[in-house]
Amino acid sequence: MEEEPAKEAERCPVRNAMAHLDSEVKEECLREALKFYFMNPCEKYRARHQIPWKLGLQILKIAMVTTQLVRFGLSNQLVVAFKEENTVAFKHLFLKGYSGTDEDDYSCSVYTQEDAYESIFFALSQYHQLKNISLGTLGYGENEDNRIGLKVCKQHYKKGTMFPSNETLNIDSDIEIDCVHLDLSTYPQEWKNSSFFRLEFYRLLQVEISFHLKGIDLQTIHSRELPDCYVFHNTN
Repeated sequence: MEEEPAKEAERCPVRNAMAHLDSEVKEECLREALKFYFMNPCEKYRARHQIPWKLGLQILKIAMVTTQLVRFGLSNQLVVAFKEENTVAFKHLFLKGYSGTDEDDYSCSVYTQEDAYESIFFALSQYHQLKNISLGTLGYGENEDNRIGLKVCKQHYKKGTMFPSNETLNIDSDIEIDCVHLDLSTYPQEWKNSSFFRLEFYRLLQVEISFHLKGIDLQTIHSRELPDCYVFHNTN
């Protein structure tokens, strides 16, 4: 009976030594794991000679995102170029006397009543015969009221009376906006005879002509893509 406690006493140092050794092994493994965690991909490859597939996955992601950005940039460049080209074309088509340069806000200014009427009816006439004069793939688009045609609005003071004899001008400061819709079934000559265009310049603030046009960009066909369609809102 006395031999058993003696044997148990001999086993205790062995267990303590094994537990201490196991603790050191775990500590060393944790240290190696932490050291490996903070290594760069090249150092990890030298340490374990394993292909860093995670790094390859990140490179693949970067390549895919870069490709998408490049394609988006090229597509956006085509959109911007198409818009700018058509903007220049619209200025030549609908602005009477447009010289092709926009040096300032007064490049297409008018200074007489005759010039004002000519500029207005020039835009109306060009719109009416657009398909016969335009080189691009343009068509008529619907406006906010789902109607095809021109919308002409004039903004003026509500009332005004002019007395040239004593150089007196009586103006009501309230502003009114009158609009008329002109469709393609009416000829430009009939538009000219409309009472709407009898302008009283002494109380007139501005005349605005607005319309929508549709355009098709055929350049994308070269890239084997479907052509892009656009709607242009024009205001003169």
